[in-house]
Amino acid sequence: MPSGEGKPRAEIKSLVKAMRLLKLFSSQHDVWAAEDMASFLGYHKSSVQRILSTLENEGFLARVAPRKSTFRLGPEILFLGNVAEANLDLRSIARPAMVELVERARETCYLCVADQGQCLYVEKVECSQPVRICHTVGHRNPMHCTGVGKILLSSMTDAEITRLIETQRLEAHTCHTITAPDRLMREVASIRQRGTAVDNEELNLGVKCVAAPIRDRSGVVVAAISLSGPAHRFTPVTIRQFEKEIKRTAMEISKMLGFFQTSNRESAHTPFPAGQNDLDKG
Repeated sequence: MPSGEGKPRAEIKSLVKAMRLLKLFSSQHDVWAAEDMASFLGYHKSSVQRILSTLENEGFLARVAPRKSTFRLGPEILFLGNVAEANLDLRSIARPAMVELVERARETCYLCVADQGQCLYVEKVECSQPVRICHTVGHRNPMHCTGVGKILLSSMTDAEITRLIETQRLEAHTCHTITAPDRLMREVASIRQRGTAVDNEELNLGVKCVAAPIRDRSGVVVAAISLSGPAHRFTPVTIRQFEKEIKRTAMEISKMLGFFQTSNRESAHTPFPAGQNDLDKG
């Protein structure tokens, strides 16, 4: 095969264009006309048509109707998506982002999923504070009195939450535990709006945490992630900073699971005040 100085660079440009065309497709905009794609990306129509023809021939795109230049994602994309999903491991995907978060926040980070009406702790990254209390992976806690649990509750329907309350009951663990169903429902409604949950010493006195949801490619909440530590380090100002950072990390993990969001307002790092001692899980 003859070689040339400019050819590899041209091939890479074409590949980049093809990938950008494919990235236009989303659950909100699953059909695109060739002309609209060219206009949106600022590409020449002839260039777009050549790339679309190649993607169609390889099965990555399919025409909505014969002889019309309107496309949707093809079967090869579905096949590759299924392969990727089958090989996803939530813990291994989440852990690097959790480690980075702990390095910045200096508080312990937990990853939880819903299991048997409770929140199951499947991964943790401990902070380097000199005094700390950490529970083991595999431990379960009630949903109504933990940050991660309330996040998982917020992903359920009101009817599902009502059934869970009836079977699990709202046991008081501290004087701050929410034990009234109507108050818990108001808390859940607030969490759905904020996108974060706070455990205000509701499981253990002297311990607070903030949590955020992790979503899969369909937008379903599949897990929750939290920062947890002693109440004296979780001041109102610090909690607001932690909420921004936990949402940012949760979004990073969600994107690695295939979740797509058009904008990310929590992309900037927020500086944390130095921590001091003691922590627990919430």
